[in-house]
Amino acid sequence: MRYLICVSFIVCVVFLFVGAGTNEKRLTEGIQEGNLAPQINLQGVRLEGKAYVLVQFWAAYDPESRVENAKMHNVISRFKPENLQLISISFDENPVVFQGVVKADHLEETTQFDETEGKNSVLFKSYRLKKGFGNWLIDSNGVIVAKHVSPEKALEIISN
Repeated sequence: MRYLICVSFIVCVVFLFVGAGTNEKRLTEGIQEGNLAPQINLQGVRLEGKAYVLVQFWAAYDPESRVENAKMHNVISRFKPENLQLISISFDENPVVFQGVVKADHLEETTQFDETEGKNSVLFKSYRLKKGFGNWLIDSNGVIVAKHVSPEKALEIISN
């Protein structure tokens, strides 16, 4: 019994010593502020090297997200911040529906992308999307700075 206690103590000391020797903090991937944002591997999406990327998720079949996408696009287009790239991703499985909504809502096609796998896509699952979808503001290191922000709040954050 005494031997087991002694060995357990030594193992604990070794773990504490090894753990204390590193100051490196590793970020974990997730969808909360401070996490590394899940990767966006979608054909056509290219990051422009800006200080921030605002990723807006939406779909034509979800009226709330469609309105939010149009609002975000309109405000960001009006102010044209140089340090922000807007990427809007639709989960419409039918490309014709997606293209029709982009035209009907007068959205800039260069910021709009369609994930035709819809709710079955890895992206949809990685961001744990639900009704209303939402958005994530991500810095140049891939870290989530804020989520579910209004266009005004996004502009405020990137201007500081």
